Amino acid sequence: MSKTIVYILLSITAILSCKGPTPELFDEPLPAVDGKLIIKFTDIRLETKADMLLANDDILSISYNIKKSVDGNKPVKMAVYVTNTLETRGILLLDNIKLKDADEQTKSIELSLPPVGFGINRFFYVEVTDNKGKNTRKFLNIFPSEPEQISIWNNVSLGVQTSNIPTRFSSSTGDAYVACDLDSNINFVDISYATIGSPSIKPTLLSNPRRGALGLGITASDRFCTGTIAIGGTSVYFAPLNVGVDFSMANDLVLKSLSIPTTTQELPIEAGKVYMFQYTRTAKDGKSFTRKGLIKINFFNNIILPSGAVLSSGLVNFDVKVQR
Repeated sequence: MSKTIVYILLSITAILSCKGPTPELFDEPLPAVDGKLIIKFTDIRLETKADMLLANDDILSISYNIKKSVDGNKPVKMAVYVTNTLETRGILLLDNIKLKDADEQTKSIELSLPPVGFGINRFFYVEVTDNKGKNTRKFLNIFPSEPEQISIWNNVSLGVQTSNIPTRFSSSTGDAYVACDLDSNINFVDISYATIGSPSIKPTLLSNPRRGALGLGITASDRFCTGTIAIGGTSVYFAPLNVGVDFSMANDLVLKSLSIPTTTQELPIEAGKVYMFQYTRTAKDGKSFTRKGLIKINFFNNIILPSGAVLSSGLVNFDVKVQR
């Protein structure tokens, strides 16, 4: 066989055997969904339109209501991804997030996305695996924003410590908690309400860790569960508004400029007034961040207990603005 023929055969063999580089994870096609879990955003606005504006320095805080599937399979674990192309797997951000052994639960996620600059929209999604190994997904369209964003929640109502309505609130996700999901979401609670003091009882905003220190108890109960441990969580500091700020016009720049002393975790409040709050915590991906916000107290309502007794200032209604 001539050298020319051998050379040609070797060249053809090399071309046929060359498959190119192994595709990166974010280039892989997204496998088909085979699970039937029911996953919804707790923020009903996202259920209507699953879009969110985020700047590179914003923290993504998102909360889901997860129910067992129609065939009875229960959620077991969650993974979190982000991709630039809807049909591809994307980058794995968090994996093996353990879920509770429950038919229905709320699960919140808080993390920073990899920065991509301005002008690139992405798809963020969670993939929840059930106890049969089947997967269900929920997508969120992330639009880039040059200015940093804030979260706004209107007409939030919280009850006092003996109320059957939620007493704790997460300003990052908009979730109000009674009890059942506090064990897995306690770090997200940054605003709680109670009537405290002696001999004068006053409506009070306070951090969740402060509740136990004031003797308000460390367990909570409602119609779905009893004896849930509700201690700990994020230390939050409250203060009266000490600068001239129009609540309706407050944006990220206004909130960032607030000077909030980190000394008071419980603060008596009055209707019609605006208060400041601040917390620092670490996201799921390890990033530490500080967020500031404003709370505008709209009104108080009394709650008539079944015994007929009146619990003074049993419910507070307020609006919230907080940095993302």
